[in-house]
Amino acid sequence: MLYKEFVELYERCTLGNCTPQEQKLFEEYRDNFDLSDMPWTSDFGNKAEIEQRLKTDLHNRLFKNQVKHLIPVGWWAAAAAVVFVLGGLLFANGYFNSNTKPYQLASDKNIIKPGGNKATLTLADGKQIALDGLRKGKLFTLNDVTVNNDVDSSITYQKTASQITGKSQPYNVLSTPRGGKYQITLADGSKIWLNAGSTIKFPVDFTSDERAVELSGEAYFEVAHDAMRPFKVTSAGQVVQVLGTHFDINAYPDEAAVKTTLLQGSVKVYRKNQTAITQQIIIKPNEQAVFKSDKLSKTTVDADEFVAWKNGVILFKNADIHDVMSKIARWYNVEIEYQGQIGNDTYNGEIPRNAAFSEVIKILKLDDINVKSSGRKLIVSQ
Repeated sequence: MLYKEFVELYERCTLGNCTPQEQKLFEEYRDNFDLSDMPWTSDFGNKAEIEQRLKTDLHNRLFKNQVKHLIPVGWWAAAAAVVFVLGGLLFANGYFNSNTKPYQLASDKNIIKPGGNKATLTLADGKQIALDGLRKGKLFTLNDVTVNNDVDSSITYQKTASQITGKSQPYNVLSTPRGGKYQITLADGSKIWLNAGSTIKFPVDFTSDERAVELSGEAYFEVAHDAMRPFKVTSAGQVVQVLGTHFDINAYPDEAAVKTTLLQGSVKVYRKNQTAITQQIIIKPNEQAVFKSDKLSKTTVDADEFVAWKNGVILFKNADIHDVMSKIARWYNVEIEYQGQIGNDTYNGEIPRNAAFSEVIKILKLDDINVKSSGRKLIVSQ
């Protein structure tokens, strides 16, 4: 691809006028575009110095606060603008003309890719169905419930009979791997988005006086309202009870606390032993219940921060390096290794979840996070 062709492709993609094939091509090539791909002469000065000056200028424009910041989503557009200006200077001075030998942008050789729509459905008899790559259509029917694979990222449990039978229903389990996500619509109409490395256990149909599911990992819930039957989510020792609302639960086993964040309605969160409720709190929109060291507390938060993953963004606000890396590790399915003593800096910013892994590394390095990749391992050092 010629430089001029890349500029035209960039413009089409940023304006939303490109085809899916062009968008894929753009994402593959953009991460390897740098000054090493440009014709160069000493008339423009030292190449390494100019490249460093461009990076420094970009960093200064993006980061003006004392707290360290990850680059915002639009960092590539700003970087591209700087490089395109340089490219324009080269055009003006005759270095890109009909006599210039066309150069090619390096292809993306990274084996590490962003996460995508991947999940496994485990039935009551132990049979497993890999959902990624399945065609749209019916998977099976069981006890008046039809299960459909709607698109490549969602399955739906749909009741074919309106009455509640009252008989016990078998449980199914939907699991996403590290680097995976999936959506499910339960038989009552509730919608659940599973983040990477998560599992939801649920009955094929809700036939009792409550709607109960079990979660490990992280999920966003849009619960269908039913005043007669509360919806309950059990996760890592706590129970969340609602009638119908929107909320997020982060209950990864390797996290220090379980966090329940409310966007809409109200939620009751409680601890329960075998016989009775031992502690409970009520949270409202933009409040978060924190279950840590066997105790419940609540705090005020910006709820949008905790559901950004559902909207395609890895978002950080005053996050330490371990929080930054754990989110990246789950989504890109990589191992994190820390070397030396890691500082206590905090980071703010966002990374698009469709960013190439090479782009993520550039973002981290631009903010002075010392990282390097080795296979599927990301090494963080002082």
